[in-house]
Amino acid sequence: MARYLDPDDPGTRLFFQALDYAEELHQGQIRKSGAPYISHPCAVAEILAKEMEVRDPEMLAAAVLHDVIEDVPDVTYESIREQFGSVVAELVDGCTKMTRSHKDRAALKDLTHSKILQTASRRLGVLVIKLADRLHNLRTLHYLPQPKRQRIAQETVEIYAPLAAKLNIFPLKRELYHLALSYLYPRKSKKILNAIKALNSDPNVLEMEQLFHRAFGETALPVEVRRRVKGLGTYYDAAKGTLRLSNTENRVDFTVVVDSRDVRQCYFALGVVDTTFRPVPRTLRDFIANPKNNGYMSLHTRVHFRGENYLVKIRTTEMDQWARHGLLSHWRRSSQIDEAYLNEVSEFLRTIGEYGGGGPQRRHLIQLSEAEEITVYTPLGDAHVFPEGSIVLDFAYKIHSDLGNYCKGALVNGRFVPPTHVLKDGETVEILKSEERLDLDPGLERLCRTPKARSAINREVNRRRRAYAQWVGREILRQEMEHHGLPKDLLASDITRLILEVLNLKALEDLFVQVGQDLVSPHLVLYYLQDAPTRPVSQAKVKAQFDRNHSRNVLRVPELDPVIHKFAGCCHPFPGERQVVATLSERGITFHRSSCRDLSERHDLPSQRLLDVRWVKETPWTRPIFVRLRIQSKDGTPLLPIIGNTPPEIEVRQVRGRFGDPAGQWAVMDVVLRGFDDARRFFEAFPPAGVSVERYSHSEFPDGE
Repeated sequence: MARYLDPDDPGTRLFFQALDYAEELHQGQIRKSGAPYISHPCAVAEILAKEMEVRDPEMLAAAVLHDVIEDVPDVTYESIREQFGSVVAELVDGCTKMTRSHKDRAALKDLTHSKILQTASRRLGVLVIKLADRLHNLRTLHYLPQPKRQRIAQETVEIYAPLAAKLNIFPLKRELYHLALSYLYPRKSKKILNAIKALNSDPNVLEMEQLFHRAFGETALPVEVRRRVKGLGTYYDAAKGTLRLSNTENRVDFTVVVDSRDVRQCYFALGVVDTTFRPVPRTLRDFIANPKNNGYMSLHTRVHFRGENYLVKIRTTEMDQWARHGLLSHWRRSSQIDEAYLNEVSEFLRTIGEYGGGGPQRRHLIQLSEAEEITVYTPLGDAHVFPEGSIVLDFAYKIHSDLGNYCKGALVNGRFVPPTHVLKDGETVEILKSEERLDLDPGLERLCRTPKARSAINREVNRRRRAYAQWVGREILRQEMEHHGLPKDLLASDITRLILEVLNLKALEDLFVQVGQDLVSPHLVLYYLQDAPTRPVSQAKVKAQFDRNHSRNVLRVPELDPVIHKFAGCCHPFPGERQVVATLSERGITFHRSSCRDLSERHDLPSQRLLDVRWVKETPWTRPIFVRLRIQSKDGTPLLPIIGNTPPEIEVRQVRGRFGDPAGQWAVMDVVLRGFDDARRFFEAFPPAGVSVERYSHSEFPDGE
């Protein structure tokens, strides 16, 4: 490290002090390879200094200390801060895994990723250190057992490689993909690597390189021409999880670096390329006039030569430096980085880190950041860049976080489209705002492609679920107290404060939510209310004290909310049907028929945890429900006469299916229901065993969905 940092320089002394401290703390620890553990943090620091050209002493100090809090119980954030300052302490803490929490492996992984991203949104160096850490782990992965190699490699292609691309550190991204995919697909990767090796000496590629040099040699424009045979990552399809030769359109690209600060020379170079090779129509992408979200600038064009397409990138020297180093320029002494880009990256990391969905959804959001991009415009001509496949709601949430909550559609090139319309490159979008806040359907979250839109919808969905769980929990506790003859005002007494303290809850509303999500048993609360114990008790004691055979609690349902109410796919109950029970969870309410076999076979779900459903039919719905039904005839019964029995007051929007086939008939119907009476009359017209609620929503389904 003395080759990169002067040990006698007071400004770099911090790193060497951290190195001595790390060596002392890791003394006696051994890696799986048999090497002293200190070799790993040293290698991470060397990757930063040598390969990424990061010479910031605080970053390098954090790199050699990045495992000490995790591996040495006596070392804390405070002790690191006292010795090396708050910046180093924050970087080290951000790199520390969540290993001391009592959760399963998947939950801990997701918590760790959330923590890393949120800390990196404030200290971007956290993510850079984690990328260097992951790179060294992959380089030494062969020492680990096969299952662990697979887990680390999978995590790399799902999270770390796409994040390296987001930070514009493309050499690092390529090596991460190369190493991880070699472990995930050992046989397929060998086949593709052999094909890649052959491309390096392909006569057509070598001839193209000569033609480039000859063409630019005839001009006065000084350029550097580089050819690059693409690596394994190019052949990986993240959406399908496949590694194939057919997954890429072009296997070799050429970079033309113009030695000039005048960007107009790039367009002159484009003319030289297009007059030397045959350009592929409609493949020109101008990332100079419209830079990518990560600040990347180049002209991209594809040319055809002897049966193959090749990508050609044209950029200035300054653009080339940015393309090769990206966010690392922030720590390079000779470079400055655009503040707007830093803010954009920070917001991206924070939004995904705070995302309330599950781990798979978080990983999908990270992978979407590497998708192809489109550019759309506001009516005033402002350009906005989105991942390919983004919808109108993505645009609305990007313009303003609250605009999406009121978006009823948009004018796209002057034509009205719904919020789910998929945007195309070059369209002009004007958002149309509703006067009332929209009831967002959970399905919209999956359709959106940007972290901001998905996070906003997820927050709104969770807010509604929590509010409903609070109401349900209050109702359940009220009924339980009536069953056991306890006064209603007992929850307002000082006993409640002790209960909250024992259960580690902040407010009575939190207790209602926990009961309404089936996370805390109402019998446990009653046990505390009666005896007011000052410590947690076992469920066995609670069961011994309470009569478990009293009548079930009742759930009143005045209206349906697609965010909260689900109809179980195992028994297919209908809205308004008699003999329906409900189960509680953090995601809301699930309705089952009381005769459901799946419920009876679940030993972890005693009858007392079910709720008897009472549909409140006398209350009209404030909004209609759009229901999509699937009707199947398994015994050859004709479906058309059955569909013809639909009550005339029920509005049918769409019918499609297969009729008259003795081997099996089916139909899909979209109907509008405005109350439980409507629902009851409609479903009584059909054989119950052959009808299932496929989905329902407050928003009308688009035709042909």
